[in-house]
Amino acid sequence: MTSRLRLARLHSSSKLIRRCAAALLCAGAMVTSASAENKVDTVLRGLVNPSSVSFSPEGELTVCDARGLVVVLKGNQPVNYVTGFDTEHWKSNDEGKKWYAVGPLSAIWSDSKLIVTDAGKADGEETLLFFDAKGKADSGTKTNSVPPTSDDPADKGEGNLTGMSLSKDGSTVYVCGQGFDGKSWVLSADVSSKELKPLLSADENGIETNSPMQTVVGEGNSLFVLYSGKGGEADGLIVLWDVASKKPAGQWTLPGVINPMGLAHIEGNQFAVVENNWSLEQTNAGRILVATLGDESEAEIKETGVSLNGPVSCAFGPDDRLYVSQMGEEFDKPVGSVVAIDGLKD
Repeated sequence: MTSRLRLARLHSSSKLIRRCAAALLCAGAMVTSASAENKVDTVLRGLVNPSSVSFSPEGELTVCDARGLVVVLKGNQPVNYVTGFDTEHWKSNDEGKKWYAVGPLSAIWSDSKLIVTDAGKADGEETLLFFDAKGKADSGTKTNSVPPTSDDPADKGEGNLTGMSLSKDGSTVYVCGQGFDGKSWVLSADVSSKELKPLLSADENGIETNSPMQTVVGEGNSLFVLYSGKGGEADGLIVLWDVASKKPAGQWTLPGVINPMGLAHIEGNQFAVVENNWSLEQTNAGRILVATLGDESEAEIKETGVSLNGPVSCAFGPDDRLYVSQMGEEFDKPVGSVVAIDGLKD
């Protein structure tokens, strides 16, 4: 089985000091030009290891920050909307040095309610948190956590919860779980009951590419899931799942794409794909690509000409621009940002 890219959670018991009020964020108007067709604007700067990007019903940019924050851009003013999430480091060495901090990894809106993955905890302890208003993490209503799904002692339960999406009727949250290497789950949570449970298993359906990173709701009762694959290798995969049967209805490899992490629907059978080119030692240059899912098992990949430093997640905004979070020059420094890319939607 292909070894899963789990972002190398080391179950460190050490937590980052919560620096919620110290987020030095600013809206930005810095412009870099990737090509004549794809202009790139920096819309938010000063983030630390940013991950998920999404939008409120009012069209407000929402992004997760590794200092235990969810930031909402209200007008031109970044607001620390929810603070105080647990955080941890994904990497450490024998000398006690720790790096690559992580807090909440995904946040989406269900009408006026914000749903956030409490991903700074250990595998088997993470939940989804539901918020009715601005506040602290401990004010959220939480789901259950998901315990081990196998008898293997290495299985600690589901963690690194990321890549959420909401069903079209608003009743169900889909979220990618990354716990034990021998299992690979997409989970679902009932919005009313707050029950979180395993839903789709790549391994149980003969899919060897692991590390689910992003879910995108499709037509009918279908769900697209982006799998990143092994760290540093171009073995990513998009799987179309039939949610009712819990079986794959289509699979497309992404030739030449190293560790894709972000996926957003453009139109028809075209998707924007964020190539992260992942490493635990440094942030690497990654690309923004367009994948066309045809009749063949290999997606057609088109370059946009946009290269970013450690890009992670993406979502189309109400202005039809693609918003992408990027880590910046190094981990754990307020050098991360969100950029907006023109030209991917006509």
